[in-house]
Amino acid sequence: MSKNDHLNKSSANRKRKRREKRLAMTVIFALVAVLVLFAASNWEAVVGHFEGIGERTLWSGTSDAGFPVRLPGSAGSIDSFDNGFMLLTETYVYTYGANGGQRFAHRHGYSTAKAAVSGRRILVYDKNGRQFSLFGRSGLIYENDTDERIVYANIGENGSAAVVFRSDVHANVLEIYDNSGNWRYTKRFADENIMQVAFISSDNDIIVTTVGFDSGNMTAAVRRLDTSSDDESGLWRAELPENTIPFAIHVRGRSVFVLGDSALFVLDSRSGELIGSYEYRGNLIDYVFSDNGCVLLVNDFTAGEIKLISLGRSAELLGSAEVSQGASQVEIHRGNAAVLEPDAIALFEGGGRDTGELPLRERLALSEGFSRFAYVRGDILLLGYNTVERLQ
Repeated sequence: MSKNDHLNKSSANRKRKRREKRLAMTVIFALVAVLVLFAASNWEAVVGHFEGIGERTLWSGTSDAGFPVRLPGSAGSIDSFDNGFMLLTETYVYTYGANGGQRFAHRHGYSTAKAAVSGRRILVYDKNGRQFSLFGRSGLIYENDTDERIVYANIGENGSAAVVFRSDVHANVLEIYDNSGNWRYTKRFADENIMQVAFISSDNDIIVTTVGFDSGNMTAAVRRLDTSSDDESGLWRAELPENTIPFAIHVRGRSVFVLGDSALFVLDSRSGELIGSYEYRGNLIDYVFSDNGCVLLVNDFTAGEIKLISLGRSAELLGSAEVSQGASQVEIHRGNAAVLEPDAIALFEGGGRDTGELPLRERLALSEGFSRFAYVRGDILLLGYNTVERLQ
């Protein structure tokens, strides 16, 4: 090879390497630009996954652990959350680990705050207000402002939010948002009021209960709707007995549990057909759903008793028991029921047999009462006026 040929080849190699370098830089720049655009369009969802980023999240991490957990004000609700628990007060959302160490505190600023919890997500909304927020294990993920006032909201297992609004034109308007706060579905109800919404099928479908009036009689219905479809009729619609008021719904596998003011109904989630029902007598005090069915706490005023009623997956009666006057809450742990009484936690096995009690004042050496409790990793956490106590 001549000297000129060698120089020409070297020059060509240098030019080829420069072109390859420029091409690589162009590709890198394009990827960075795409990532920046994605982050900008999903900013609220992105920052929600990092600790302490929510602008009103005052603490993120873990504070000194231990019980009792003391609060600066009274808390309205307690619930298990992400291997720990959450508290909702008039001004704050708090989350804690199972050891009592605080993870974060967020000032929500809602006039009438309500919360729904699912897995590692908490949906907080301002009832009769115009804002709702989604929280993860590290704090605020997003907050949305709305044009209409919020009546009710619920959360799905994958973080989707169902929000029900008042409307001047319709009875109610239902909107579904994904776990980043983006709208994805709207359903308008002309002459029926929505009572509850539950997600099903990985948040793709929803079960909705409604009440309306026909010739002076109250009518109640249950629907399954596909949120990816524009079909107004939905997948199925089932009528409940006249003058039934739906209090709660729960979906477990192929079963849809609809708890009314005088009966529990179980429907097939695929067809809407009735699987079974159970009528109870008295005023419903509290209830809890489980993998095996439902447990009711009922004031049977005709008998002068507070009853614990255990129902199976087809609403069949598994057992019942009398509990103390003043009983206010029921929870289930490993198939057994626990009832909050004024001075004790009463324990019952799945069929309703009394298995003992945990005296609260003696065990905790306190004089104050407790309004709610929750199971966290097998421990009982009791919510007082401004403290959380633990029974191990």
